[in-house]
Amino acid sequence: MKKYRLRYAPSPTGYLHIGNTRTALMDYLFAKHYNGDFIVRIEDTDTARNVEDAIESQFSNLNWLGIIADESIFNPGDSKYGKYIQSEKLDVYREHAQTLINNKFAYKCFCTSEELEKDYEAQVARGIVATKYSGKCANLDSETIAKLEAAQTEYSIRFKVPANGVWTINDLVRGQVTFEAKDLGDFVIIKSNGIATYNFAVVIDDHDMEITHVVRGEEHISNTPRQMMIFDAFNWAYPEFCHLTLIVDATGKKLSKRSGNALFFIEQYRNQGYLPEAMFNYIALLGWSPPGEQEILSKQELIDLFDERRFSKSPSTFDMVKMKWINSQYMKKLTDEEYLSFIKPFIDQTRFDLTNKPEQWINHVLLLFKKEVEFGMQINDHLDIFFNDIEVDQETRDQLAELENYQNLITIFKDKITNLTIWDVEAIKTVIKEAGAEADVKGKNLFMPIRIYASKSQHGPSLADVIFLLGKTTVLKNINSF
Repeated sequence: MKKYRLRYAPSPTGYLHIGNTRTALMDYLFAKHYNGDFIVRIEDTDTARNVEDAIESQFSNLNWLGIIADESIFNPGDSKYGKYIQSEKLDVYREHAQTLINNKFAYKCFCTSEELEKDYEAQVARGIVATKYSGKCANLDSETIAKLEAAQTEYSIRFKVPANGVWTINDLVRGQVTFEAKDLGDFVIIKSNGIATYNFAVVIDDHDMEITHVVRGEEHISNTPRQMMIFDAFNWAYPEFCHLTLIVDATGKKLSKRSGNALFFIEQYRNQGYLPEAMFNYIALLGWSPPGEQEILSKQELIDLFDERRFSKSPSTFDMVKMKWINSQYMKKLTDEEYLSFIKPFIDQTRFDLTNKPEQWINHVLLLFKKEVEFGMQINDHLDIFFNDIEVDQETRDQLAELENYQNLITIFKDKITNLTIWDVEAIKTVIKEAGAEADVKGKNLFMPIRIYASKSQHGPSLADVIFLLGKTTVLKNINSF
C-alpha cells in the first residue's frame, strides 16, 4: 500500500484562523491515522498580498496546537519532493508550462488586460453569467507568435480546455461531482509576470511531493476540474479529493473575522488563555464526528478514531459556548500546580496589584476559581473583591432587601468575627454556623447577608474561604460601610 501523504498549503497572506486550522487538523489526523506523512508547504506567489510575519505565525500556532509537520521549509524531506515554498520553484513551473505548449495542451496569450476586460463586459452585457476567455489566441500561427515575441509583447500562458471533456470527482465528502468542459474557458497557468497561478502550481507541487489525498475547504471544489485537466495533460494520477463543508457562525453565514461573537484567529484564542489541547479537540469536531457519544478526546484518541467516512455533508456551526465548555473541561483536568502556572500570566496586574501579596495567599485565591473559569483571561472577572474596594451595586442591595431578619444575624456575626482569635477557614465556618443558630436563620437567609456584608458582593466562591482571604480588618471594614 502506498504511504499516505497529505499536505496543508497556506499562503502567507494572513494568519492561522479557525477555517484553515480545521483543514490542517483534518490533514494531520488523516495522515497520522494511516501512519502517513503530514506536510506543510507555502504558497507564496501572491506577492502583493503577502504579510511579512505570516509564515512564522502559521508555524508558531500550528506547533502550539500540536499539529506538527513531518516535512516543511524548516525540515524538508527527500530532495525528490522539491521545494516547500512556491517562490523557489518558479523555474520548475515555467518548464512544465513549456512542456504543455510543446504538446499542444497550452498556448501563449498576448491579449492585454484592457482587451480581456472589454470582452468580459461584452459577455455580461449579453447576459452571460459564466463568463470565460474567448479563445482569441488559441490558434495563432507560428509567424504571428514570432512577430509578437520579437516586439517583446507581454504574454501569459493559457491551458487549452478540451472541447468536450467531462471530469468527475469521486469526492470523499460529496461523492460524485461532475464538471463539463463547455462551462470552462481556457485558463491562465503562467501570468504575464512569469508567476504560476494557483491551479497550475498546486498540481506540480502535489505531483512532486507524491500527495495521495487532498483535503481542503469546499470553496476549492470549482478549482478541481482545472487541476484534473492538468494532471491528465501530464498523464499523472490524481490524488483523492476531499472537500470539507463550510464552518458557519451562529447566524448561518460563513465564519469570518467579521462574525459576531466568535474569535477568528488562533492567536486570539492563545492570548485569551485557551488550552491548545482543548482547541485541537473542539476543531476536530467541526465537520467530523467520532463514533460514540464522547466528545472530550485526546489527540491520540482522535488519531486512533479518525475515519474519513465520518465527514459531515452539512455545514458545521462554530459554537463559542461549546468551545468554552470544552476548554473548561481541560482546565479542570490540570493539576493544581499546572493550573496555577497556566493562569498567573493572565492576571491583569494593572487592575490587581500582586506586590506584597504572599504567594500562598495568591494561590489560594486562584484555586477557588479552578472549576469556574472557562479560559485564562476570565480569571480577571473574579478577582475584584480580593484586591479592590468595590461598590455595592443596586442589584445586590435589592437582593438584601428581600432577605429576612438579616440585621440581627449581621450583629451577631460581626461580634463573633471581632472576637475570633484563630483566623482560619474552619474557625470561620464555625462562626457562620453559630451565628445562624443564634439568629435562627439558615440557607440563603444565613449565607447571603453574611456574603454581602463581608465581601460587598452577592456572588463568589466558598464563603468561609472568601472571608479568610479578605482578612478580619477588611471584613469588618466592609460590614461597617453599610
